Amino acid sequence: MSNEDPSTFTQKDLMQHLLHASQHAATREELQTVKQEIVADIDKRFEQVDKRFDELKSDIKEQSKRHDRLSWYLFAGMLAIFFKDQLATLLTS
Repeated sequence: MSNEDPSTFTQKDLMQHLLHASQHAATREELQTVKQEIVADIDKRFEQVDKRFDELKSDIKEQSKRHDRLSWYLFAGMLAIFFKDQLATLLTS
C-alpha cells in the first residue's frame, strides 16, 4: 500500500479492519448481562447505604432523648438555684 493511493482500501486492509473491529464489538446479550450486573451492584450498595442511614436515625433518636433529659435536669437545677431562698423557707417552716 506504500505505492498506492492512500484513499484505496485493499481486501487485506478490509479484512484486518473487520477482524480488529469484531474483537472490540460486544453482543447485545453481553451488554445486557453487564447492565444487569451493574444494576444489581448499585442496588446492593443502596441497600447498604439505607441500612447505615437507619442506624444513624436510631442513634440520633437515642442522643435526642439523652439531650432532652439533660436539658430538663439543667432547667430544674437552674430553677432550684434561682428559687433556693424561697425553697429553703418553704421546707423549714
